[in-house]
Amino acid sequence: MRKLAGQSVFFSFLLAACASTTAISSAADASLLERDVLPVLTKNCLGCHGGLVKEGGLDLRTLPAMLKGGESGPAVESGKADASELWKRIANDEMPSGDDREKLSAADKAVIKNWVEAGMPTVAQRHAQVNPRLPAGKRHEPAEVAAAIDQHIEQFLADAGLSPTERTTDDEFLRRVYVDVTGRIPTAEQAVAFLDSDAPDRRAKLIDTLLARAEFGEQFGRTWRDWISPPELPSDNNGGAQPIGQAKEFGSWLGKKFAAGESWDKITRDVLTVQGEIKDQPQVIFFGLVGEGGKTTADGSARAVASTFLGVQLHCARCHDDPYRDWSQAQHWGMAAFFGRTQGDFKKIEIGKGPSKTAGEISIPGSAFRNVGVAVKATFLRGPELSEQKDGDLRKPFVDWLVAKENPYFARSFANRLWFYLFARGIVNPIDDFRELNPPSHPGLMKLLANEFAASNYDIKHLFRCICNSGAYQRSSRVSAGTDAPARDALTTMFGRMPMRLMTADMLFDSLKQAYGDPKLDLRTNVKHSTVGMAAPVGDPWLEFQRRFGTNEEDPTDFTHGIAQMLTMINHPRLLAGSKGLDKLQADAPRASAEETVEWLYLSTLSRRPDADELKEAVEYVQRDADAAQPYNGVLWMLVNRSEFILIR
Repeated sequence: MRKLAGQSVFFSFLLAACASTTAISSAADASLLERDVLPVLTKNCLGCHGGLVKEGGLDLRTLPAMLKGGESGPAVESGKADASELWKRIANDEMPSGDDREKLSAADKAVIKNWVEAGMPTVAQRHAQVNPRLPAGKRHEPAEVAAAIDQHIEQFLADAGLSPTERTTDDEFLRRVYVDVTGRIPTAEQAVAFLDSDAPDRRAKLIDTLLARAEFGEQFGRTWRDWISPPELPSDNNGGAQPIGQAKEFGSWLGKKFAAGESWDKITRDVLTVQGEIKDQPQVIFFGLVGEGGKTTADGSARAVASTFLGVQLHCARCHDDPYRDWSQAQHWGMAAFFGRTQGDFKKIEIGKGPSKTAGEISIPGSAFRNVGVAVKATFLRGPELSEQKDGDLRKPFVDWLVAKENPYFARSFANRLWFYLFARGIVNPIDDFRELNPPSHPGLMKLLANEFAASNYDIKHLFRCICNSGAYQRSSRVSAGTDAPARDALTTMFGRMPMRLMTADMLFDSLKQAYGDPKLDLRTNVKHSTVGMAAPVGDPWLEFQRRFGTNEEDPTDFTHGIAQMLTMINHPRLLAGSKGLDKLQADAPRASAEETVEWLYLSTLSRRPDADELKEAVEYVQRDADAAQPYNGVLWMLVNRSEFILIR
């Protein structure tokens, strides 16, 4: 099952890539460096001319490196294959060298020659020329941006010969936007207010209402907490205590910032330049979480900042030049040097000597495998070295560079993460792997969102509004009858339909609490737990629920575990014992009919009214028993155990 699903997604990716190339290329038959040439070179040439080994001084990973060439001079000459050393050696079967090496096929040779003769075009160059459909440097109304989003996606689908799904129904949209924005389902009363409204702009108004609620910040704060925190929190090596409570506080701190409308650049600065103790500043935990064993490390900080705030992966470049992502070891340690004097753990951060003996410089440690002891100066990613600076906190000039609007990484990284959060797939996927070999599936859309986010001064709520008001976000997850699996997967990959996602553990727990009218709902098992934490008591209800219902961080459509979730939902005595919310309804409206009560149960769990068959079946069920409360509890149990309850459609 897993293998087949993976093959469908891979097919979808290929289809998306082909459609993207068709949409942006005026010469669809020309070879492109990233799409066509580098896969051939990676398979046949980079073992000898890549990051770890560069025979003859030749590096074939990037266009500048090819143009620079090696000991024999430039490897390629634009537009002149027969004058290019690379092509001549490939054509004569001199590359790959060695009797035991398989020579390039005629098709692969044609790719290389076609590319050189065409002037060595790249996907990146084509992407740089795409039209985002709205001018950069200007903040636009959410409706304008939403319309541009839809234009990008609809053109993309048209090029691929696919039709998007229909607009989702009001009840599905209601539940989707409540869960995505506030992290919980609506109450029955909130559902009725929306579903019975005839205002033409009721969806836009609901989005605005939800973004103004404190629950928006709470949900997005804990989302970022989970993105930053490793799966297993670091221990302090003294009894194995983990900073679970402190990680939750960090999420709450972020949530308050989000709810207050604080800009992403300001939040980023507060995280990355923090000093002091965690009791005063919960964001202190960041550097301990991304370090080693709860202690800060310069290279851990560099890798985490690159992934989280820049959307790039530097982890392989810690020990050597990365032959596939074009990040050098010097670039990794050049970034690490900015954090070379940051020291502490998840309780306290201060600026001292740290691993850097000289301000603005760091020595590659013995654990890095290559170039041990080499001193690397603080250098902005793909930019210049930091100008001479006396002892001080080098994180500040780094953050100045990071959040600048001209920085090509910062705005697009956040926009891509938000898109992933709402669509279960990034425009660049994986979301922290921006590179030429992994271009955006929708380059114009990526540019549009990054431009808009920067022009809005990194207004998070504004970007939410723009995306949630789009037709793409408001599409149904239901495909028409007869749609086969590859076409369905292609529609999902190209954002022509909404995927069905699982609620995260936090979403599900809060939604169950709301459905049962019990903010202290406790679903622990009878097993005695040994969970120990600085702020997490043994058998903490939240922690146990997190561990049982955690979702796959890289695939929001899948659990990380197996059957444990189902057993909890169908067998837990608390979920069979009744609802405080139902008790209150019956106390407030003792004469409510069976039909009215069943309708209330549907609205308070599935955010919709039952259809005629569902209503008839439920009413017949409750009327078979003289005890009015127990059958209603059975209906509630049935509703929360439907896949419709646990899914975001």
